[in-house]
Amino acid sequence: MVSRKNRSQSKKLVYRRAPSGRVASIYKGGRAKPAKCGACGALLGGIKSARRASKSERVPSRPFAGQLCGACVRGLVKAKARVRAGAAKPEDYRFAQREMMKSVKKI
Repeated sequence: MVSRKNRSQSKKLVYRRAPSGRVASIYKGGRAKPAKCGACGALLGGIKSARRASKSERVPSRPFAGQLCGACVRGLVKAKARVRAGAAKPEDYRFAQREMMKSVKKI
């Protein structure tokens, strides 16, 4: 019987021939899904969707890289600047955006 970890539609059964001549069945995992923005759900640019890529290849070097798209980061930094300047109150923004504003360090 197939082991519990391999009982999935996302795994693919592949037959491989071992050096001894015996044919073995191997379950290969699915492909990695493309990275999406946590705020708006847009696909993130500059990020490889490969499982075997190193971290430096997968994530750009900027704040919120790999989590938010550039447009959302830009809006977040603007919102933080408005709150600091007194032009807006933190209550004017959604709860999730307020929580992210706490982690923005530079403006």
